[in-house]
Amino acid sequence: MSESPLNILVVEDNMGDYFLVHEYLHSNFSNPTITHNELLEDAHRSLTNDQFDVILLDLTLPDSNGKESVDSVVKLANDTPVIVLTGYSDRQFAMDSLKLGVQDYLIKDEVNAFVLQKSITYSIERNKIGKTLLQNEKRFRALIENSTDGLVVCSIDRQIQDLSSAGQKIIGYSKEDLGVILREDLVHPDDFEHTRAAFQKVQEQHNAIVSMEYRFLHPDKGYIWLESSFHNLLFEHSVKGIVEHFKNISDRKAAEESIRLSEEKLEEEKNKKQMEITEAVITAQERERQEIGLELHDNVNQILAGSLMYLGLLKKELNITSELFTDIDKLITGAINEIRRLSHSLIPPSLNEVPLGEALDHFITVMKKAGLFEIKKNLYDFNEDSISDKLKLAIYRIVQEQFTNIFKHARAKNILIRLYHENGTLNLRIKDDGVGFNAASVSRGVGLINIQTRASLFNGTTEIISEPGQGTELVVVFS
Repeated sequence: MSESPLNILVVEDNMGDYFLVHEYLHSNFSNPTITHNELLEDAHRSLTNDQFDVILLDLTLPDSNGKESVDSVVKLANDTPVIVLTGYSDRQFAMDSLKLGVQDYLIKDEVNAFVLQKSITYSIERNKIGKTLLQNEKRFRALIENSTDGLVVCSIDRQIQDLSSAGQKIIGYSKEDLGVILREDLVHPDDFEHTRAAFQKVQEQHNAIVSMEYRFLHPDKGYIWLESSFHNLLFEHSVKGIVEHFKNISDRKAAEESIRLSEEKLEEEKNKKQMEITEAVITAQERERQEIGLELHDNVNQILAGSLMYLGLLKKELNITSELFTDIDKLITGAINEIRRLSHSLIPPSLNEVPLGEALDHFITVMKKAGLFEIKKNLYDFNEDSISDKLKLAIYRIVQEQFTNIFKHARAKNILIRLYHENGTLNLRIKDDGVGFNAASVSRGVGLINIQTRASLFNGTTEIISEPGQGTELVVVFS
């Protein structure tokens, strides 16, 4: 039983049938308000002037019958449920009536109070549910249509079933123009394979969600960036498709690219400044080395040479042949020779006048005199004219530094120096047969850091290849 009185319109020209319906309504509903019309024309006026909870419609009226009556009343009824009452048991017409929008179809001979009450109650409730569903659908559609994000629903073979208006604005195509999603001619070639792979993954797993970014060819704007997520709703009865949510992130990508380029530029400026500082430091070191070398050669060595001369004069004047004078003579002579060697190492040959190979030969000769190593040099495929004097000096200093490292740590007997051009690079390799070490676990000392610093000034990289008992090889590659 309804809690509030129903307002019911009965369109029936047979007074006997109307009387039964009237009695059934009063017996099952509390104080219903019943409006009775015998003609369709009168029903039109009633529907225009009043609102009803339900309409009971006889199919055979003096001024209308059958489909014409149903179609006319359903249109005027708007959202009000319509129940057809007829004396004919025509199942096909019953189905057609339901398609026209009526809620139920009752045969008069089968109607009683219970059947009518049940039909009215169910029709009203179904109508309420239908209104709610329609409102929800409209609300959902409004949200989708007014969203800035695009939405497309497609079948398992990528055929588009629905495309939101926002989606059409984003990609520049209608549902009909596009046809299928992820078209090979519209997805950027570099993104095509991974987008297809993502769609395949979504296809294979119920309720799966896969997100990605890819470039799509807009008809007017060229390639735009889309941020997209695919959701497998093939088994969702209300959808039965794969849903793609997407939005245009071209502005964000452009901003990210701008930031990346700015960061690269800042890093480049930072590296450039660091290189300038490093070069200034090394230039200052070279100047200081030269000043110290010259001081040792021109001042200290001259003092020692003078001392040696005065010692000789003293021995002659005093006519002394003591071994003490002889030892002093040897010590001063040794000091002079050591200072000469040291000054030569501090002041390399002028590499704008002397070839690098000749300077290295001179250095090797001095090292060999010490009797510490057997040294071999190989400068095959080396074009000295193709490198600057500053790079020559850097290579000379790197060789000096590595020989110092070998002397301090390697306990080597043999050293091989190789300098050559290969595939557009200049390669310096210095290999010894010393004790070696675990290159991965030993920290890099000052000597190697100096080598790396000098190499970096000329876009060079350094690598140490070594194992315990297998010697060590320094590899410097200048690009």
